[in-house]
Amino acid sequence: MDHLGLSELTWLRKVIAERALTRGDYVLAGGARSDYYIDKFRLFADPTVLRRIARLFAPVIADINPDLVAGTELGGVVVATAVSQMSSIPMIAVRKKPKAYGAFANEFVEGPYLPGQHVLLLEDVVTNGRDLLLAASRLRELGMKVTPYAVISRGLAPVHALIQFSLPSDDPKTDN
Repeated sequence: MDHLGLSELTWLRKVIAERALTRGDYVLAGGARSDYYIDKFRLFADPTVLRRIARLFAPVIADINPDLVAGTELGGVVVATAVSQMSSIPMIAVRKKPKAYGAFANEFVEGPYLPGQHVLLLEDVVTNGRDLLLAASRLRELGMKVTPYAVISRGLAPVHALIQFSLPSDDPKTDN
């Protein structure tokens, strides 16, 4: 991405490979199979790494000037919290399923918002981007302008990401 210096991208790629990458046979959240997995909580558990990842969003914030930062459940909320702290922009969380209890049962969004606000919607790792795009459409239905963004894109997701990270397959698969 042109906002980030090469040294920051090199650092992020290196920390992903050293701390969060495992090889094997995995089923990803969207159901696809992969021969590697990125465990983002191995990154987010280190406050120094999480803070530096949050700072990587500073150019994005400067470009789009959002009113709110939002995160998708669960990893996106962690990133959004760190970005909110770094930028002093209030945050909201977008659930995968509406909660079934409390004063605001059946709602997907946690936290105060107003129609017309511009939201930077953050996700941790995307493969096809389906969950992130679904969360974005839910926010748009509530009248918000949404810019979806991921920390890491593993593949062909039609969303912006700080970094594209993919590994060549050891065993090319011909089926989908």
